[in-house]
Amino acid sequence: MRTIILTVSIVYLLVLNVSSDDSNKAQSNAEIWQQDLTDTFKIEGSDQGIQKVNLKCGSNSMNVMLETEKPFTGVMYTRGSFYKQSAPCFVKPSTQDARALEMNFQLDQCQTQKEGELYSNIVVIQNDPELITPGDSAFSLECDFRQPRNLDVEANMQTRDRIVRGSKITLTSPDPSTPATNSDHFVHSDTNSVEYVPNRQNQNGRRTEAENAPTEDSTMHLGTVEEVTYTLERDEL
Repeated sequence: MRTIILTVSIVYLLVLNVSSDDSNKAQSNAEIWQQDLTDTFKIEGSDQGIQKVNLKCGSNSMNVMLETEKPFTGVMYTRGSFYKQSAPCFVKPSTQDARALEMNFQLDQCQTQKEGELYSNIVVIQNDPELITPGDSAFSLECDFRQPRNLDVEANMQTRDRIVRGSKITLTSPDPSTPATNSDHFVHSDTNSVEYVPNRQNQNGRRTEAENAPTEDSTMHLGTVEEVTYTLERDEL
């Protein structure tokens, strides 16, 4: 009888230990999920897999052309247009082997921001059709219609269409919760068209601030997925 009671007691203690371990694990997991991971997990802008991005500013529109290095199976949309998933603010490839996407929208569409005569929007390039993940891209687009101070306003108002004074593409974060910061990775043009080409100088625009730095070796951090290092030769500066 004592043997039976002793055996039952041992089993009971083992059950208590297992239950206690499970409880501790559950509490530990709960504490992990309750932690603020904002500073631990950040999705930064990356141009990995991008061949080029072209922006053309019309008198009342933005035209965006994307070319990728490999077939693209994700989606491209203006920030704030993902859930509606409707044109012209949301586009996806028509074929499985597509490497190019085009988006064209009016300046009063797709959450385009207006500050005086400067129009801006953010286009997100998402590799997964459903989720934003590290390695995704986003570009801030600008079409500048602001007139120089020395321009004859009366003469300009006689023209039928507004004249684009500049265009700009800036690499930014695809995550809308990430605070906006000034990026050194941009291209700018004094015309209505500008083209962003990763790690190469844009013929239509100017060198980025990082490329203009008086150093021979520069490292561009283009996201959390990869770090791209390139060397600027002296004769290129």
